[in-house]
Amino acid sequence: MAVLATVVAVHALRYYATLDNVWFGIDQDIKAVILHVPLQALMHMLIAPAALMLGPFQFYPQLRARHPTLHRWSGRVYVLACVISGAGALATSPFASGGWVAGLGFGILAVLWISTTVAAWISAVWAAFEWHRLLMRFSYALTFAAVVLRLQIPIGYALGYSSYSSMSPVLAFTSWIPNILIVALYSALESRRRLRLFNEAPEAKT
Repeated sequence: MAVLATVVAVHALRYYATLDNVWFGIDQDIKAVILHVPLQALMHMLIAPAALMLGPFQFYPQLRARHPTLHRWSGRVYVLACVISGAGALATSPFASGGWVAGLGFGILAVLWISTTVAAWISAVWAAFEWHRLLMRFSYALTFAAVVLRLQIPIGYALGYSSYSSMSPVLAFTSWIPNILIVALYSALESRRRLRLFNEAPEAKT
């Protein structure tokens, strides 16, 4: 997961070249969106790589245990990156190259991304760490939509879509809905396993 996230994040750094009006292999429809709403689009495209790369490190128990200060500060940067990038994505979504359906999907993604991330941060501030860990899973599942979307693009071409714009109304939903379903299933199974272990513990039988 971390490797895929890093590859996509590094690849996204090409958007920094657009600040000098250099367009390295950027889809023409995406270029049109950037030129139409440059501030909002670049808020998303330039900041999201930071969230994508920082996210996996928040889940390492060794980092939390051995370097709690680093965990907290990298988490704060992650939250800030998600909020800024999510706000840019939300503001850009009405201009999605795939039309209103794509805009709706990406808009819902942006709202969920911001809200789960902020809720995860608030739960950490309140020392509700079980909720914090759960919400962070959902937050990064939504962040990881950037990776899933790019993995699905070749599949879209293989299925007969002619361009990114033609497939984006589908990608706007399939890039993140499976992610949160997987997290929900994993979290439910984990809770069930922990409850079973608790009930099987000798202390629970006394």
